[in-house]
Amino acid sequence: MEPPASPISVQDQWTVSLNMALVIDEIWRSRNLKQFCSVMVDVMSAKRNIHSRFFEIVKVFTPDMSTPMEHVSYRWNPPPQGWIKLNVDAALNNHRLAFAVVARDQLGEVLSLWGKIHLACPLAQAEAEALYWAVQLAIKKGWKNVIFEGNAKNCTDALTSADAIPDWLSCNTVSNIRCLVNAFDSVKFSWVRRSGNSVAHAAAKLSLNFCLDFCFFKGLKCKVIILSKAAIVLLINQVQLF
Repeated sequence: MEPPASPISVQDQWTVSLNMALVIDEIWRSRNLKQFCSVMVDVMSAKRNIHSRFFEIVKVFTPDMSTPMEHVSYRWNPPPQGWIKLNVDAALNNHRLAFAVVARDQLGEVLSLWGKIHLACPLAQAEAEALYWAVQLAIKKGWKNVIFEGNAKNCTDALTSADAIPDWLSCNTVSNIRCLVNAFDSVKFSWVRRSGNSVAHAAAKLSLNFCLDFCFFKGLKCKVIILSKAAIVLLINQVQLF
C-alpha cells in the first residue's frame, strides 16, 4: 500500500523540516540555559523565538511572489465565474467552540455547508483553526480556484501581507495554511465584516448550540446529522436568502 500523497508541494516540504529543526534547537538552547546558567525557561518566549526565526529564514529563501490582494467588503458578494467562495466563522462560549464553512458559487448557490464542534481555545487560535479546516475541506473537494472569506481580520492580514506577523497563538496554524495553498491553482483570502459573513456565523452558532457536527451537500437530501427538522429549515432558509 502506498502512502497518500502529501498536500504540501515538493518545493515547500523543506519548511516542515526547518520548523522541526528550529524546535529541537530551541529545546537544546533552553536546556543549556537552565543547566549551565540557572536561567528559568520561558516557554512562551521560546515559542516566539521559533516563530520569528522560521519566518525570517522562509522569507530569505522563498522567491518573491505577488501577494494576493485583500478584498474588503461589508456584505456578501458572489465570487467570479469559475471560482468557489468559502465563508468561515467560529462561535464560542465558556465551554466549547464550533466552526462552520459555507461554500457558494458565482450564482450564490450553496454547494456545501459544514459545521463541527472543537475543543475550547483562545479566539485568535480558533479563527485560524477554522480557516485551516476550510482550506482542508476545499482541497478534499478538489476545488482549484477558491476565495476564503471571514471576519477574522488578524488572520486575513497574516495571509495577505508578507510583512504581517500573525498572533503567536495562531502562528503555526497560519504557517500550515500557507503550505496548503499550493494545492490550488488560484487562491485569495478576503476579509468581510460580520454582516457579510452572517450565514457562516449562523451555521457556527447552530453547531455550537446543538453541540454536534453536521454537513450538507448540493444534490443530496440534507445530510445533516441529528439536527432537528426545524433547525435544518431555519438554516437552509437563511442560506438561500444571502
